[in-house]
Amino acid sequence: ACESGEHMPDKRKYIEEMSRVLKPGGTLVVATWCQKEGDITPSEQKDLNFLYEEWAHPYFVSYEEYGRLMKGTGKMEQVREENWVKETITAWRHSIWVGVWDPWIVIWKGLTTRAGPMLWWKTIREIVTLNRMHKAFESGLMTYGMITAKKTA
Repeated sequence: ACESGEHMPDKRKYIEEMSRVLKPGGTLVVATWCQKEGDITPSEQKDLNFLYEEWAHPYFVSYEEYGRLMKGTGKMEQVREENWVKETITAWRHSIWVGVWDPWIVIWKGLTTRAGPMLWWKTIREIVTLNRMHKAFESGLMTYGMITAKKTA
C-alpha cells in the first residue's frame, strides 16, 4: 500500500515501478489525493495552483487516470478505482481542530526555539491550506482516490 502519489512528479513511472517490484499475485493499493476527471475551469486551476504551491506538490491526476496507468503497465488486473471522499472528508477539519484543542506543542516550540515566529506563521498557513483542501473536496474539485489492482501471476 502506498499513500504518496500526490508527491510524485511522474505518475506513470511511480505506478510502473510499484508494479515492477510487486510479487506476482500481490495486491497494489494506492490511496492518494486526486483532482476531478475532465475539464478544469480557470477558477478551479487557481485553487489547484494554491494547493500545489503551499504543499509543494507537482500536480494531481484523477483516480480514473491512476486506474488507466495501472492497466497500462500490462501487469495489473482487477483494477478498481474509487472515490473515498465520503470516507475521509471529516479528517480535514478534524486535523485543524486537533491543533486548536491542544496547541501546546506549537506554543511551546514557538516560545523556546529560534524558529518560533516562523513556526507560528507556518501553522496559520497550514490551517488556511487544510480548510482550502476541505473545500476542494466538498466541491468535487478534489477526490481521495483508492485504487487497487492485482499483479498477474
